Amino acid sequence: MSVKNHRANMSRQKERVAFDVKDLMAGAEALLRSTAAYTGEEIEDARVKLQSQLQSAQEQAGQWNQLAKDRYREASDIADEYVHDHPWGLLGIVAALGVAAGLCLGSEKCRR
Repeated sequence: MSVKNHRANMSRQKERVAFDVKDLMAGAEALLRSTAAYTGEEIEDARVKLQSQLQSAQEQAGQWNQLAKDRYREASDIADEYVHDHPWGLLGIVAALGVAAGLCLGSEKCRR
């Protein structure tokens, strides 16, 4: 999988998870609003517990989001540093891959 495809796939997954979390939280908030008219100690306890869990989930999602951003920046910085520290080695790897791809595409066995 190419880096471009990998990044696009990660971006789609990130957006889907973010959408699912927001959808879950919106549903929980709607449930809290719809049960506001009901009274009773058990319902009130359930509402308080759900509201607490919802707030905890929002905080956790924020922490996960920040952790993902931090790890992405860290990996990006490491890759950038490696490329700047080893430009000729990277160029050699790319050249070798290009030669291998050219040989494969030029041979009869790979065309079948």
